[in-house]
Amino acid sequence: MSPHTDEAPATPARGGGASGIPQTDLRPLDVALPRLDDDPLRFPGYPEKLAAVRANGDVHAVDVGLLDLGGLDVVVARGRFDVLAGSMGRTHGTYIATALARARELRLPFVALTSSGGARMQEGMLSLVQMSRAAEGIRALREAGVPALTHLGDPTTGGVFASYGSLADVLLADPSATVGFAGPRVVEAATGEVVGTDSHTGAAAHAAGLVDGLAAPHEARARLAAWVALVHPAVRNGALPDASPTDHAPVAMSAREAVERTRAEDRPTARDLLRDAFDAHEELSGDRAGGVDAVAVAAVARLGGRSVMVVGFDRSAVGIHGRRGMPGPAGFRVVRRGLELARRWGLPVVSLVDTRGADPSPASERGGVAQAIAETFVALLAVPTPTIGVIVGEGGSGGALALASSDRLLMQEDTFLTVISPEGAATILHRDPARASEVIGHLRPTATELTAQGVVDGILPGPTTAGPERAARALRERLALELRALDVDPDRPARRRRRYGA
Repeated sequence: MSPHTDEAPATPARGGGASGIPQTDLRPLDVALPRLDDDPLRFPGYPEKLAAVRANGDVHAVDVGLLDLGGLDVVVARGRFDVLAGSMGRTHGTYIATALARARELRLPFVALTSSGGARMQEGMLSLVQMSRAAEGIRALREAGVPALTHLGDPTTGGVFASYGSLADVLLADPSATVGFAGPRVVEAATGEVVGTDSHTGAAAHAAGLVDGLAAPHEARARLAAWVALVHPAVRNGALPDASPTDHAPVAMSAREAVERTRAEDRPTARDLLRDAFDAHEELSGDRAGGVDAVAVAAVARLGGRSVMVVGFDRSAVGIHGRRGMPGPAGFRVVRRGLELARRWGLPVVSLVDTRGADPSPASERGGVAQAIAETFVALLAVPTPTIGVIVGEGGSGGALALASSDRLLMQEDTFLTVISPEGAATILHRDPARASEVIGHLRPTATELTAQGVVDGILPGPTTAGPERAARALRERLALELRALDVDPDRPARRRRRYGA
């Protein structure tokens, strides 16, 4: 168990309301508890602790029930650090397993509000195996396409953090909460290292790419409700916005001019388009493996009443290895997180591509950038729902194509897509990146040329030709039209296999 054991008194900040959601807001679930020996290990002092807890009317270290979040019901498991440090014994495990099963049956999102010191020492391995029960419940929930969300409260450590606390699709954390597999005192005892401010807090977990966002207890309800409004099975498949086909005569331009226009400093980024072309969105953050790459975009967004997964690259952001607009391995893993959620939840995918290519630095190479790109190709091609790629800026090499191998590929007219960046091509062909402008035209990378080659399916107005507002509006309308057509195309899966297969 972590240092926050039932031997440690609960402080007021770590009482039952640490999530900001009181117990009285829950409509309790019936939980069938098996007949259990209260003290299976005959652990010294344990019966007295249980008796003291029951004398106060508090029996369980977790409450489960239904909760209204923004007008939508969810199944909630709410940790109680004030009850034996929120530790997970057999009863706790049964409550979690029941809540997960009910969420699956009712097709309601499962929301965990954790506050726990981990496994209950006094029940030994009978306590630890509750981690397996929780993991099985999450596995079944994933298989059913039902979302799981967690808010990591103070503290969240040990077996709760290493099971249902970390397995949620979306993780938020109290920035000041103690969060970690082992608590700070256990870390010091086991390793001799004193835990500093760069570890074992919600803020540190966010900085390391382990959680998607930060929310203090008073903010948790609103943040969770915003996510639920996008991913709840009852509302995520609503109607697309009205849109009418419009004739657009693409503006033809030279490759050199297209390159200049894509690199204009004031050109809208993928995150600008996420804001301007969609009705609402919440962004994922981090690869859950220690990496945060600001270049990568992965967000659930709403287009009219339809939830979609938007992935892409933000050329204005500085990547994890210090290069602007060039994603590293962590960036591709973030994108793959989004694609996996799209596959699981049945969301269409929209890719907004704008990068001169993946980060080729030694650090990126050591992180496995080539494999990360390759796996992103597979992840996108494995999404069973409609996929639309849009080149909204520079499209450089395989790093760009990994997000563009879609059912439909569109380009804004003032963009380009090429086998490698112009400078990279000049370096390979002439050993001189300064000759990029004379090489790029030979690659025929513009929207009109690629449409003629059969690579691109349609051309959109661009922000430097039609203006940013019209370009965003045209993108929104074209996405609605394409998704509506793809929704009813019975040949779509086979067409994708023919396009990219044998």
